[in-house]
Amino acid sequence: MPKTSWKIGELASQCGITVRTLHHYHQIGLLVPSEFTEAGHRLYTKADASKLQQILSLKQLGLSLEEIYNFIENHNYNPMLVVQAQLEIINEQIKLKEKLRYELEQLQTLLSFDQNISADQLLKIMELIRMNESNYLVPELVEKMRAFLNSLTEEKNLKLKKMLPLVDETQKQALQKMILK
Repeated sequence: MPKTSWKIGELASQCGITVRTLHHYHQIGLLVPSEFTEAGHRLYTKADASKLQQILSLKQLGLSLEEIYNFIENHNYNPMLVVQAQLEIINEQIKLKEKLRYELEQLQTLLSFDQNISADQLLKIMELIRMNESNYLVPELVEKMRAFLNSLTEEKNLKLKKMLPLVDETQKQALQKMILK
């Protein structure tokens, strides 16, 4: 029979995150467990696990926790958009890796025949390495996410603005830029 609830340590372990992370998500209202034991320990349901998956996916897409909260709490929220965005990012990462592999194969061929390697070739390889190392996001994907966030209702934006006193000044400024874009 499939498991229907998890203690905090079990869920954290299975998801590859820390208990502290789940505590933080609970504290800021991003992921509040649906159930508690009689002793007051958190119990996460399948719905909670599903929401955590969405949170982790949005985090991978480069959204801040405040943006994730705003995104998930929007009544127009569609998890399919997140999956679609992840697939687009993975496809883009595959293209980048294929380009890097091609350039490295060319470099290997040149080196094996003691050929000169141009500075342009080396710079191109270094750029591809950098793009593969970082969480490089294609600008179009970032813009799609921003467009959705900008389409949020005024009520949700006001709710988010009320949260601003709970975050530090740097986070507040970044959040205000995002809201006012």
